[in-house]
Amino acid sequence: MEKQNTAYRKARFTDIVKYSFGGLGSNLAFILCMSYLTFFYTDIFGLSAYAVSVLMLVARVFDAVIDPALGVIFDNTRSKWGKFRPYMLFGAPLLGFSLFSLFCSPSFSPAAKLVYAYVTYLFYSLISSVVNIPYHSLTPVMSQDPVQRTVIVSWKQGMGVASQFFITVLAIPMVNAFGGGQRGWMVYGAFVAVLTTISFYLCAWGGKRYDKPANVEAAAKEEAEKYEKINFRRDLSLLLKNKPMILLMTSFCMNVLASSCSGGVNMYYFVYVLGREDLVSVVASATLAAQIIAIPVVPVLAKILGKKKLYLFSTAVGLIPMLLLLLKPDEGVAVLLSMLSAYGFVTKIVGDLGWGMLPECSDYAEWKFGKRADGLMSSAMTFFNQLGGALGGFLTTFMLGLAGYVANQPQTQSSLNMIVFLRFGLPAVAAVISIIALKFYPVTNEFHAKITEDLNKRRSI
Repeated sequence: MEKQNTAYRKARFTDIVKYSFGGLGSNLAFILCMSYLTFFYTDIFGLSAYAVSVLMLVARVFDAVIDPALGVIFDNTRSKWGKFRPYMLFGAPLLGFSLFSLFCSPSFSPAAKLVYAYVTYLFYSLISSVVNIPYHSLTPVMSQDPVQRTVIVSWKQGMGVASQFFITVLAIPMVNAFGGGQRGWMVYGAFVAVLTTISFYLCAWGGKRYDKPANVEAAAKEEAEKYEKINFRRDLSLLLKNKPMILLMTSFCMNVLASSCSGGVNMYYFVYVLGREDLVSVVASATLAAQIIAIPVVPVLAKILGKKKLYLFSTAVGLIPMLLLLLKPDEGVAVLLSMLSAYGFVTKIVGDLGWGMLPECSDYAEWKFGKRADGLMSSAMTFFNQLGGALGGFLTTFMLGLAGYVANQPQTQSSLNMIVFLRFGLPAVAAVISIIALKFYPVTNEFHAKITEDLNKRRSI
């Protein structure tokens, strides 16, 4: 069992609460795009399923080029506002504007609409990385204590539950209240944009005590003893040699892909398979309740079982409802509510743990290679988070196109079968790959205790 070390610098509770609002802003944008953007593009804005699938793929190629470079830049930032906070302070309003622009429907020609979608979505992808990578990088800066880091992650992921309420439960009722159709989505997009901007300002406020010029200068001096300037090749090689990080990113990407597929096709499933759009908010409310219950459970179970074991077990349990609903997609409301609530409970645990294990990978990098690179690690995790979400969006729209999906029309049996597979079958496949990847993740509780002990010895010299 890991020994307590009172020498750890810890964050104040009030700062943790303020910092956790970043989880609200980050997840508002992510869940909104994951749950409704493809449906908005095809059924509201009027793009074809194939065009949307290509857009999602192009955006991830764009991220693959941009995100690692951003991570290295963030790691080497020195400013009077700190290392990571300036990007949230100045990027938050741009992120809000980009969200608003995504859900606008200008009266353009079909070709111009496609150009507009590319410009606005790529801009959103860039600004999302600019804001979210520093936000996640602040977690190990806030606290040195491994146990408190799990608490911090639980708090910010808990705020993600509030995001889910605003998106999955309130989206359709609010869109309809705002007039429905193009106008309803535009006004709702503006509402989410303002809320996202405010959330990141509160987050930056919470990190002010820890990400401050004095700490930045001290870190710069320490890094200068080892490295003379930014070296992208060197820093990227640290990431590629970090076995725990590679395995965690792969596993987490698959879990996000599963959530993205199920979320991206969710509206299609309720509208076309069940013919019950009214159930979207009902099922979302039940799932949200299950996830709220999961929030306080994560730190307790992680301490008892260890993060790796709990991650694997939760992912495996999540297979059960997906496979049952794949076989019986229209079994009834009671079965649907119970199965998706159970799935929401375990996936909430997995989502919290994925980000909670990220600081362990930074600790491993410092222990193994002498350099943490928190910004680079966060940029990689953010990229794979976005990659999983975009792959889910790409597969959803591409495979719907293959199956003959036509928006706002009665669907063929082939199209209906594809919707069911994307809602339940593909997430199950992704979960299996996730389990296989994390099975080889080496940082157990015992190993991390040794890493922490060794790092403490080095720091005391």
